[in-house]
Amino acid sequence: MKDVPEPMMQVREEVESMQPIFCHIQLLLNGSGSQPNHGSLTMSSVHNLMATLSVFVTIFSRLEEKVNELCGFNTASSTAWKRVITKQAKLGLWRQEEVLGIIRDLQREKLNLNLMLTIITW
Repeated sequence: MKDVPEPMMQVREEVESMQPIFCHIQLLLNGSGSQPNHGSLTMSSVHNLMATLSVFVTIFSRLEEKVNELCGFNTASSTAWKRVITKQAKLGLWRQEEVLGIIRDLQREKLNLNLMLTIITW
């Protein structure tokens, strides 16, 4: 773990920090947990939520490609993170500006999603 470049650890932390947000969305869509404020839940807010989730899919697809490239995988694998966070992680295959760009994209969309959830459930 000490030899893993810091930006790669930051990406991992950002991805892990998304789990509670996605769990909240799942509970909301399943009708459990915080109930939406029906005055705030409009077609526009649902559309915005779907658009933001679509952006996440794009970001995670880019991230998955890079992780698979680093690990030598041709297809997605649930063990990809475990293999990336090893001494064999090769930062040369993943330029630091790409990593920082993914981190910025994840942080921006996480803020957008948190704001939408606050508005919908407030």
